[in-house]
Amino acid sequence: MPVNQPHPSLIDRAVELLRAGELVILPTDTVYGIAADVRCDDAVEAIYRAKQRDPSQPLQLLFGRDTSLLERYAQLTPAALRLVEVLGPGAWTIIVPCRPGWSSPALSGGTTVGFRIVPVDIVLDIVDALGAPLAATSANVHGGPSPVTADEAARQVGPFCAMTIDAGPTAQGIDSTVIDLSTDEPVVLREGAIAAADLARILGLAAIPVRRSLRP
Repeated sequence: MPVNQPHPSLIDRAVELLRAGELVILPTDTVYGIAADVRCDDAVEAIYRAKQRDPSQPLQLLFGRDTSLLERYAQLTPAALRLVEVLGPGAWTIIVPCRPGWSSPALSGGTTVGFRIVPVDIVLDIVDALGAPLAATSANVHGGPSPVTADEAARQVGPFCAMTIDAGPTAQGIDSTVIDLSTDEPVVLREGAIAAADLARILGLAAIPVRRSLRP
């Protein structure tokens, strides 16, 4: 049964499972995701097994309404702060340098971190109640279609997850746009729901190079 108005008990159960090191399938604005408490290395590593994904490919972090939590994990550049301010929660993933001294399998041995603030209440509620970001990625087997319904996600990675939260079809149906702001020259690594031209306009740039596009 799709969840339109998340009941507190549902959020409590998801948080309980995540704290116990379990994986949860949850809805975002773009596609359904598979998520773990980033503080639990075993759970983060389990995402890679569920997706049959190379551990050398980093996962993104999902944050909640308390943006001060970002400072514990990421070094926010002026450009990153500008995008967060203008776009608000949305279909973007921003890559910035991670905080020195913090490590996680989600980083794949790197020194940068990609973060999102998803405009979906149940995700924000879960992160806020958990008190930590979620390591997450799309809930599909690597190379498979990104799922826009809970059923599609469960068919691909459900056996590895303790809970699936069904909120009906996702609003966007296309992955987030990924922009790398970890160096002096911004690069769009994946142009998805937000056009690279819109990001360039916000940052006062003529254009931003695009490595790969999901847009028609």
